[in-house]
Amino acid sequence: MRVLQIGCGNFGAAHLAGWARVGLAESLTVADPRPDLAEIVARHAPAARVVADWRAALAEAELVDVLTPTDTHHAIASAVLDAGRPLFLEKPAAPTAEEARDLLRRAEAGRVKVQIGMYLRFHPKGAALKALIAEGAIGRVLHCSARFVGMKRMRADSGPLANDAVHFIDLILWLVDATPARVFATLRDDEARGHDDLAAVQMRFPSGTTALVEAGYRLPGVTPDPFTAGTLSTKELVVTGTAGVARFSLTEERLTLWRGQHRRAGAIFVPEYGEPEEIAAPAADPPEVMARQFAHFLRVLRGEAEPIATLRDAGVAVAEVLDAARESSRRDAVVGIAA
Repeated sequence: MRVLQIGCGNFGAAHLAGWARVGLAESLTVADPRPDLAEIVARHAPAARVVADWRAALAEAELVDVLTPTDTHHAIASAVLDAGRPLFLEKPAAPTAEEARDLLRRAEAGRVKVQIGMYLRFHPKGAALKALIAEGAIGRVLHCSARFVGMKRMRADSGPLANDAVHFIDLILWLVDATPARVFATLRDDEARGHDDLAAVQMRFPSGTTALVEAGYRLPGVTPDPFTAGTLSTKELVVTGTAGVARFSLTEERLTLWRGQHRRAGAIFVPEYGEPEEIAAPAADPPEVMARQFAHFLRVLRGEAEPIATLRDAGVAVAEVLDAARESSRRDAVVGIAA
């Protein structure tokens, strides 16, 4: 299959390595105007072809992978969908829910398959956490608490809401299989960059489940970050249920389960939990997770697997939460999301 990768920015090398791991490096074309593109591609997928302009390569592509800055997603993805090419689109799908919904309409009208690049759904421990919750290991989900923090560079095109918090927002929506009914958020732009540098997002789901996601560039972490050299980060999600608690730490590569609950003892409730269980799931570096995403999408295109991270649930639904968070912060009010 002839693959066209549009964009080769900070996460471009992981995409290149992912395509190489699924055996498609020799049929890969990489499009990016950056002057050092050939050097980067040579290190990670030396058999790939490089071009400056993706438009010239679109006609011969059989699958397109887009990882350009988010504010370019709608225009590029629209062209890909209108050309009828299957699309792998990095998160978030679009800057706004309106643009994400337009992409969905185009994809459905053309019957074009789309997968959104939601990293944590395809990390082995993220998938194992989904399985634990589905099998009832922690009972009914009560609350999710996530932190994606580190003292790191501030991007010119985005902030931690759309770049970092989005990962756990998406994972939580996937784990509870629902879109929140209400969102309350605080976003700070202390450098007046036009993008947030701190995001705290609260969500309440129709079932009563609640969630809190915190992300920021000035909050120190504790573990070396595999994506940003020299940075200590904390990337973890704790899911509390009626019968236990699960903790997924991406930076520590651990998935831990505590079975039990608080029980009444006279006038108080005391914790009665078993010893922590380390749940076995493979470690995975960024190229491996990308390869897992690509391999799954290829199976979907062959009719061998059901889609995961679709444009509807990982694109539109997540964009609706991001929109609601921005509006909530502007208004300093709770914002509802229509069912």
